[in-house]
Amino acid sequence: MKKVTLLFALLFVSIYCFANDTEPPTTPPNFQFINNPIIQPDDISVQWEHATDNIGVATYEIYINGTLEEIITYNGTNTIQYAPFLNYNNGTYCLTILARDAAGNASPLSNQICKTVNIIHQNGPTKPYISGFLNYTGDDKAIEISNQANQDIDLSDYSLKISHDGSGTWDAIYTFPTNTTILSLDSFVIAHTNISICTNEVNDYNDIITSFDGNDVIGLFKYDVLYDVVGELGNNGTLINTDQFIKRESLSSPIPSTSFDLNGWNIYSNNGNCPQLFGDAFLVLLDVEDEELNSFQIYPNPAIANTLQFSTKNNQTIDSVSILDINGRNVLKTANLINNILDIQTIKQGVYFVKIQSGNKISTHKLIRQ
Repeated sequence: MKKVTLLFALLFVSIYCFANDTEPPTTPPNFQFINNPIIQPDDISVQWEHATDNIGVATYEIYINGTLEEIITYNGTNTIQYAPFLNYNNGTYCLTILARDAAGNASPLSNQICKTVNIIHQNGPTKPYISGFLNYTGDDKAIEISNQANQDIDLSDYSLKISHDGSGTWDAIYTFPTNTTILSLDSFVIAHTNISICTNEVNDYNDIITSFDGNDVIGLFKYDVLYDVVGELGNNGTLINTDQFIKRESLSSPIPSTSFDLNGWNIYSNNGNCPQLFGDAFLVLLDVEDEELNSFQIYPNPAIANTLQFSTKNNQTIDSVSILDINGRNVLKTANLINNILDIQTIKQGVYFVKIQSGNKISTHKLIRQ
């Protein structure tokens, strides 16, 4: 009986202390980028020394460019704590940190530290993003989330929300099933329970988050902060027509983004079948120099006949052409173009990527073979 009484007494004291704790932790000192020979140009990983608190630090919050990026549990076993942020694309990234105790008191933000990433290639998004949006007639509707990071991601801190008919507010929320992890280079698909196609690709069914049409908005959140969206909150105009599947297939526009731009998506009309790329974590990553090679064009595209025509500007030459399937396998390569025409009669129907070599630069273009 004395042990039970003592346990309740300790529990009461703990609750009382937390309820009456109004003192915030100190700001974590010596917040800085990690610098050693292993760090890559696209790495913005950081380290800091532990904050102090009258009762105890519980977590650290790291913000990148003003947005909460990561909540990290306090680890007091070492003097210094670390957070890896890898594979970022070109741009300037400014980071701050604060400490929070168990009562929710937050320290002042640290001083801002900034780093500019300048690389000659593209990296995939570091967080899950909305990669596909199936808006077919009736209940044939689904949302595809992809992970292009080089590590598996626990989805417990993520959620989806829906806003109907330009309401301007988020009307319902979808939380991922407990212990759901999205593997590296994999996708997670949420579909309506009455969907009649693509059922082999579905990971979860939810009628609330898939009860959308072309003027509804779907938002992807981390720590309840919006960071990716399909549609425009508060806009009741039709942005995505019925019987269309839209898919992000290249980093031609920022991914993820809180500003929806349909030009960054490929649009496919309903042909009665499951879209070819649905359920695939497919994203073309290019060299930064590819933007300088927009003078190359291929046509017709979609290709119906057995030849593909290439046009060039600025007197650029074509040294070789390769055609790859969606799995990256080389299905055709040639160094001999006759009058800038390529014979593709051996290429079957499907989606491909054409790589054009010009000197030491490569330009990549999507090709649909019909």
